[in-house]
Amino acid sequence: MANPIVHFEIFVDDLERAKKFYAAVLGWALRFVQEMNYTLVYPGGEISDGPAKVGINGGMLLRTGPAPQDNRAAPNAFVCTVAVDDIDSVLAKVESNGGRIDMPVETIPGVGRLAYIRDTEFNRVGLLQPAMP
Repeated sequence: MANPIVHFEIFVDDLERAKKFYAAVLGWALRFVQEMNYTLVYPGGEISDGPAKVGINGGMLLRTGPAPQDNRAAPNAFVCTVAVDDIDSVLAKVESNGGRIDMPVETIPGVGRLAYIRDTEFNRVGLLQPAMP
């Protein structure tokens, strides 16, 4: 049996800042659940009570330990990679929304165009514009 990613969590120092970043840069829908003090993340852009319609759903919550250092060389967590239709237009929104580009676009033959960014909380995120078949 394969082990697909079925959920992800993003730990942040400033929840509102991080929510604004992901909504603006990637168009993700977010829903705060007061009882759990947890923000549900819907990368497909549409809030639903069932399984994700696109990709996988995740969560966002306040960091419980020290924040990662601003270090380009060593991410300290799993890196989730997000499929995007137009990597250039997404990258154009990163810095103006408080993030930064860690690795500019690189073409991986047969796979697509890949870049890495840091969000407002210094979490690394991969962006992949898949190659056309």
